[in-house]
Amino acid sequence: MTAAALAAQLGLRTAGELAPAERASGGVVTSSRSMVPVTSDIARLLPYGGLAAATALAAARVGATSLLWRLLAGPTSAGAWCAVVGLSGMYPSAAAAAGVDLARLVLVEADGPRLLDAAAALAGGVPVLVAPSAAFTPIQERRLTARARRSGTAIVWWQTRPVAGADARLEVTGAHWQGLRANTGRRWGAGRLNACGLEVAARWRGGASRQATIWPYGGDRPGNVIDLRRRR
Repeated sequence: MTAAALAAQLGLRTAGELAPAERASGGVVTSSRSMVPVTSDIARLLPYGGLAAATALAAARVGATSLLWRLLAGPTSAGAWCAVVGLSGMYPSAAAAAGVDLARLVLVEADGPRLLDAAAALAGGVPVLVAPSAAFTPIQERRLTARARRSGTAIVWWQTRPVAGADARLEVTGAHWQGLRANTGRRWGAGRLNACGLEVAARWRGGASRQATIWPYGGDRPGNVIDLRRRR
């Protein structure tokens, strides 16, 4: 089955088929065929202000999954389909809490040759594709990236093995939880978690770098913010 046929069967549209109004959100991005809108906090971390071409997301860091969901919140909210292929342990409730429109999210469980076939088909049928780097050889990785570029699909590599040629690399460098308060005699304090903040570092292929704090769950309100990892 061709990518176009699969897309039609699933009711998907390519990035080129999205109307300009769907590709632009609050002035974050322009109406480029290969540009997909993101939320304003994520826009500061990407070289074009939107999701384009290939992005690598360091998967080993605490908070990486929350960053991924926030990355997909913009595209799905703008009406773009996003597909996550070959990743297990992904919880839709967490995605919804981070702003993802679950009606525009496809989770595909596949491994081995089936994963490669699914990723190759979806690379021509959805505006955003998320795939694990460890599941592909370097040659397969380059071919999939090239296919995505040709079709106008933005590919996000869930990077457990380094990938080459990414336009941006995102990594969580710190995680903060809000709602806890200091409490002598208790390891983590007391209170109720009501927000999560992630410190994210971005490196661009051109050599530039950016840093920002995003709050995928809850708002950025002052007080009672504790970095649990630094207290271990």
